[in-house]
Amino acid sequence: MAERIIVGNLDCETDFAAASSGSPRPPVLPRHVLENIAAASTLLRVFCEEGDRLWTPVEVDSGRLTGPPELARPALTSGPLAAAAEERALLAWGETGDVAAARSGPPPARPFREGAPIAENLWNLPATTPGAAAKVNDKRFCQRLREKLGLALPASRIVESIPELEKHLEAEKNRPELSGGWILKAPFSAAGRLRVVSAGPEAGELELKRARNLFEVQGALVFEPWLERTADFGFCSLVLEERTILLGSHGLETSPQGRFRGLVFDPPAPAGGLAAPADRAELEAAVAAAAEAAREEGYLGPLEIDCWSWRDGNGADRFHPLGEINARISFGLVGRAIIEKLSGSHGWLVKEPARLNIGAGQTHSEDGSSIELLSPEPPDGCGAWLQQIPAP
Repeated sequence: MAERIIVGNLDCETDFAAASSGSPRPPVLPRHVLENIAAASTLLRVFCEEGDRLWTPVEVDSGRLTGPPELARPALTSGPLAAAAEERALLAWGETGDVAAARSGPPPARPFREGAPIAENLWNLPATTPGAAAKVNDKRFCQRLREKLGLALPASRIVESIPELEKHLEAEKNRPELSGGWILKAPFSAAGRLRVVSAGPEAGELELKRARNLFEVQGALVFEPWLERTADFGFCSLVLEERTILLGSHGLETSPQGRFRGLVFDPPAPAGGLAAPADRAELEAAVAAAAEAAREEGYLGPLEIDCWSWRDGNGADRFHPLGEINARISFGLVGRAIIEKLSGSHGWLVKEPARLNIGAGQTHSEDGSSIELLSPEPPDGCGAWLQQIPAP
C-alpha cells in the first residue's frame, strides 16, 4: 500500500474565508486555538493504519495518543504541509487550496463499497475542489438554501452592512423570536468563533462596534434569532457522484454559549433523539436536499448537517432541520468510525449508547465505562474519551 498521510486541518475555515475574499493567505489563529484543534485532530487517527502519518497544525506529543490497540498510533508531523505530504496518498479534514496543492496525484479510483468500514470508504471517495468546498461551507450558501426550501428561521437573513442590520432590527423588533436576542455569524467560522451575540432585540453600542468590525473583515453576514434550544443534533452523509449515502443522526452536546463539547451516538428513545418520527423524515429530506445542492456546486465527499430543536414563545417545541452545512470530515463521522472500529473488542459500544467527549476541563470514569483516546496534557489540556451511557 502506498504511504499515506491524513491532514488534521481543523482550521480549514480560515482557508475557505481567505479563498472567498481573494486574500493571498489566511489569517493565523492564536496559538492556544491552534494547540486545541491540533490535539483534537489526533482523533483522525481512526482513519489511519500503522505506518500512516497524521499532520497537525502545530506539534502534539505522540505520547498523548491513548486507547486500545485497535486504534493506530500514526507518526505525528507538523510544519509545511507540502513537505510532509510529498509522495503520499492524502486525506484531509477539509479540502483547501494547500491540501489540493500538496496532493501527489488523484485519490485511488476505488468504488464505494456497501457495508465496508467508514475508514476504508473515506479514503476511496473522489476528491472535491477547494472552490466547491469553500462554496458549500459558506453559511450564506446554507441560508440561501434554507430560504429556497422554506426552512429559514424567523427573521433570519443575509445582511451586508450596519445600516442594513439596523433597518432589519427595526422592521423585526416586534418578532417574538427576537425577544431572546440575535446572532450575527461570519460566513466561515467554527467552535463559536467570529460572531456577534445580542441578549435582546436591539443593538447596543458594543454590539454595533463588534458587528462593524466583523462586516469590515468578513463582508456579508448571516443574521439569526437567538433561540431557546432544547437539543442539538447532527446528521452524517457521504456525497457521491451519483447518489447520497445517509449514515444517520447523533446528538450534539454544547455549552450554554453554543460551544462544542461532545457527541452522543444511539441515544435512548425517542429514536435518534428527535422529537418524533416526522422530525426524522424532515431531517433526512433536508440532508438529501443539501447534498444535492452541494453536488450541483461540484462538491463530493463527507457532509454533515447540524440541526436543533427549540422552544418558541408559546412553549411549543419546534425543530430546525437545516442549521449548518459542514462539507468536510466532522466529529460525527470520526465518532461513528471509532465506535465501528472498537465494536469488535468492546461489545458494549454496539449495544449501549455512547458519548464521545472532546475538550479541556472534562473528566472520564475510571470504572471501565469509558475509554481514554487522548490524554489531556499541557499545553492545551484537551482530552477525549468514549464513554458508555447507562441505560435508564
